Amino acid sequence: PLWAGEAELPAGANGERTGKLEWAIAWQEAGEADLASYCNTVPTSQAGTHETGFRNALLRGLRAWGEQRGNRRAGQITAEDVLGGMAARLSVFIREPQFQGQTKEKLTSPEATRLVETALRDRFDHFLAGDPATANNLLAFVIERSEERLRRKELKDTPRKSATRAASSTTPGTR
Repeated sequence: PLWAGEAELPAGANGERTGKLEWAIAWQEAGEADLASYCNTVPTSQAGTHETGFRNALLRGLRAWGEQRGNRRAGQITAEDVLGGMAARLSVFIREPQFQGQTKEKLTSPEATRLVETALRDRFDHFLAGDPATANNLLAFVIERSEERLRRKELKDTPRKSATRAASSTTPGTR
């Protein structure tokens, strides 16, 4: 599925405008994840707080969708599962952004997480509710990625446990 849009960020404490958010997301069945993010048109190749809000909104929205549908497996998905098959662009425009270092590769503005998550989450919930068939397909795709991740983890952990048990039973001097 493809999803794109733009939104005003929530107003600040004194009611002033805080900025704007633009995004485009395509979940792809094959290929590497590709998330490029920007703050005030500056590329943020080292991610930052705006990407944290982005991940939170998508993960929480998809988990909530699964819970509403009675799908208990939705609770096991992680941000890695949601973002893993995604090609996305995220651009945030905020006043007085804070960056790490002189190269501005990482956004560190603490409020960006909340602003992006709040603005995106509501729209993501509407996107899911507006097209239940696509939302269910997306949830199934992400759950499949989650289950594959859990299988890989189990396979990786199993040989270690076996090797540890074998080593402990043949420790020299224990015969």
